[in-house]
Amino acid sequence: GILVVCILITCLITEAVVSTQSTGEHDDLIKAAVKYFPQDTTTGKYEADRAVYTGGHCYRFDDEAPPTIGPQELPTLTHVSIGFQSGSHQDDDYVKHCVLNTLMGGGGSFSAGGPGKGMYTRLYLQVLNRYHWMYSALALNHPYQDTGLFTINASCHPNNGWDLVQVLIKQFKEMSRNINHSELERAKTQLKSTLLMNLEYRNIEMEDIGRQVLASGHRKTPAELCAMIESVTPQELQRVVERMLESRPSVGAFGDLKSVPPFEEIEAAFKRDDGLLTNRITNFLLRGARGKSGIIKN
Repeated sequence: GILVVCILITCLITEAVVSTQSTGEHDDLIKAAVKYFPQDTTTGKYEADRAVYTGGHCYRFDDEAPPTIGPQELPTLTHVSIGFQSGSHQDDDYVKHCVLNTLMGGGGSFSAGGPGKGMYTRLYLQVLNRYHWMYSALALNHPYQDTGLFTINASCHPNNGWDLVQVLIKQFKEMSRNINHSELERAKTQLKSTLLMNLEYRNIEMEDIGRQVLASGHRKTPAELCAMIESVTPQELQRVVERMLESRPSVGAFGDLKSVPPFEEIEAAFKRDDGLLTNRITNFLLRGARGKSGIIKN
């Protein structure tokens, strides 16, 4: 309770509040804002340290089966996420990262529904439809105020952890080498469609206005955003990916990690032109020096 009160006092100050409305009189909104958010506040201004991307890894071993929510037990899986530094939501390449995220797409190994499910995204065509042991593969872009993180998250059977990491490395490498016109146009169309359909809802429209004003002080209209999306070229996406791959990788792993390669091997593979991990036999020979989690003990 005390922590929540401290956060409210520190963060919910007049300078950090944006009031939005989609209908009604503008003067009424001003009167309500002045009434409930007075300008003379006694709270101090909240100042946060600038976030700096560092990369690194976090492995958490857990081979226990997940809780059963039905008549059939859920499988014990290996979950791996590999990411690189992208850009903040104010970065000049922010829209390009969004297009890249849509182009990679992904999801679960089983997906039902009609058009717009992203079944022609790269992670579906080149990963989920190709490797039967892959349970999920999903690209995500996380933009923050100071920096960002572009990741591919995937899950598989514990025996295929090594192969999963190799597939993810290959996908990152292929991003910077081969982006064809048809898949780019499909990704741009899908992203514009998602944007416009979401903004049909009043609550999402008001949230979009508030977030943009808080982040940048003004709002880009849907037409402006669509024009920015449409202007993205394959060469620009390749440049964005090359910039990402210059940063140190971030690797997170959870579950049964008996076949997941160590972070040092993953980092070294990204530095090679072919992106190949070293012979997995070497990893198994080192297994004697490793604990149950597959991480070499100090």
